[in-house]
Amino acid sequence: MDREDTESGPGGIRAALREAAVGREVLGRGLADLAGFGPVRVQGTTAVVPVTLPVPDGDVRTAIEGEVREALAGVEGIDAAAVSFEPAVSDPGERVDFVPEVKHVVAVGSGKGGVGKSTVATNLAVALAAAGARVGLLDADVYGPNAPQLLGLEERTPDATREDRMVPRSAHGVDVMSIGFIAGEDDPVIWRGPLVDEFIKQLFGDVEWGALDYLIVDLPPGTGDAQLSLVQHVPVTGAVVVTTPQAVAVDDASRSLEGFARYDVPVLGIVENMAGFRCPDCGTSHDIFDSGGAEALAAEVDAPVLGQVPIDPAVGELDAAEEPPDPPGVSIPGIGRLQLPRTQAERERPTSADPMVTSETGGETGRALSLVATRTAARVAELTVQDGEDGD
Repeated sequence: MDREDTESGPGGIRAALREAAVGREVLGRGLADLAGFGPVRVQGTTAVVPVTLPVPDGDVRTAIEGEVREALAGVEGIDAAAVSFEPAVSDPGERVDFVPEVKHVVAVGSGKGGVGKSTVATNLAVALAAAGARVGLLDADVYGPNAPQLLGLEERTPDATREDRMVPRSAHGVDVMSIGFIAGEDDPVIWRGPLVDEFIKQLFGDVEWGALDYLIVDLPPGTGDAQLSLVQHVPVTGAVVVTTPQAVAVDDASRSLEGFARYDVPVLGIVENMAGFRCPDCGTSHDIFDSGGAEALAAEVDAPVLGQVPIDPAVGELDAAEEPPDPPGVSIPGIGRLQLPRTQAERERPTSADPMVTSETGGETGRALSLVATRTAARVAELTVQDGEDGD
């Protein structure tokens, strides 16, 4: 029996999901409004509901599953709901020759350095890839490239195709390209404006990115040549701005937001990093860098706070031993404790090993960053839906 046009068929189920605004509490808008559900099926008395929005955060997945079951509890003829997560990222359709197979370019910027922008960008890419999306990470921070170290990419020289296009390195499900693969690891990187523009174009046009749902671009801090080059040459879906709570960082983040707005780049949201420190001994939380900065800034620019990431002393901390028996490590919340050699000498030492994850240490910080990734995906979907409505 075709149940498409009955109350208990897919049409009635979709209506119930939309009416219940499933996902709105954690995502800002309901999944139905974000085109976040795939084709609904009915098997006997079970509704099969696929969620196509990438959802890296486990708590959000659990909440969505519960909301779906609750929304369908009153649908006649439906006794159970089976929720699956099958990412199928919506395509805005806009393309450029530089990246013809990339659906969404997402810029990650900050008003100043030292706020954890690269850590946020890296974890955003890893989390979306872990949720099933096809993701690339372009480390365009020409003055301080960190992606190779953060992802444990020991090999520094990219391969090339027969057409002399560079092939991104792959780590933790993410395709990665960085100035760190090209410049010497200990060489200072000194760029003038025209060189920055040419380099940004090269990282897009001369790299074999392939088909991607998201290309995350880690920009240098500030509002300089790299930002200008990006928005001039590539259609940027939106920007994530990273700040810390204190007033100086928030002021600088505000300038970054104004820079994106000047070139009509939508702001996906604000990430407040280093938002409080939980004492491991007493369990008390301390706002070392003040609090509330991201909320105040978000209210000014009418953008959401994507997440507040606590201070974690382990993040980015390299082991200090001069001659460790094993390669030193760095902690990345979305990945865990990653062993990796730091220098050429360490890589050539007989005891050196390939980079590997030794433990899952994400904890509260990892959960906060996975929520940032989930909400970022939701904001990208929201803007795509809005653009589609405007074009109708």
